[in-house]
Amino acid sequence: MRYCLAICLISALLAACVPAVVPVTPPPVPSQPSAAFTPVPTLVPPSATSTPQPPAGIVVLDFISLLCNAQWSNGAKHLTACTPVNADHSGGFADSVDPTQEGLPAGTPVLLTIPAWNGASSLFLRYPSLVVSPGDRFQATLLCRKTLPCDVQFALEYYDASGKYHSPFMEWNFLSGDAPIRVDADLSALAGQAVDLVLVLRLFHALDTFERDNGLWIQPQVFRPGR
Repeated sequence: MRYCLAICLISALLAACVPAVVPVTPPPVPSQPSAAFTPVPTLVPPSATSTPQPPAGIVVLDFISLLCNAQWSNGAKHLTACTPVNADHSGGFADSVDPTQEGLPAGTPVLLTIPAWNGASSLFLRYPSLVVSPGDRFQATLLCRKTLPCDVQFALEYYDASGKYHSPFMEWNFLSGDAPIRVDADLSALAGQAVDLVLVLRLFHALDTFERDNGLWIQPQVFRPGR
């Protein structure tokens, strides 16, 4: 009996010396932050560069296409319009020319005018009658051939309905070495009138010859803006 009590006492003492087993709770696993949402930008293609559009309107007088319909003269006598290239041109001459020979883009309308060198010193090209509207504009670029000296006066003049000649009306002087003259002239002063417009090239020096003073009119026209 004593033996059993001793064993029970020893067992109780041993049990008191063993630490209680405390369940271990694993540390919380930190939650991963959700990935921040980055919006994907919508790629908008750049707008195409707009090509400048020519102003609306119509050409009511094309001086090159109607060249052979014009009345030619040199101030001293009338000339035959659009004579052959190998004809006598000492009284003055006009013709369309290859723009590439003048350093211009192919297809550019170019009118060559050569004043008389046989005693007269001008060239007049009188075009069929045109009734001018408000806002009509005379447009051209004026210069001379690069390979030749030049000392001339370009002019736009006109006959009114009664046949009276109006000179001067508009004129532009050009000397060798000058920059091309860009003309965009308002013709509204003639609005409502039927006029015969005249392209004129005059020499500044009476002793000049056809080997000089070759005046060029690039795309000469009367332009009527759209309404």
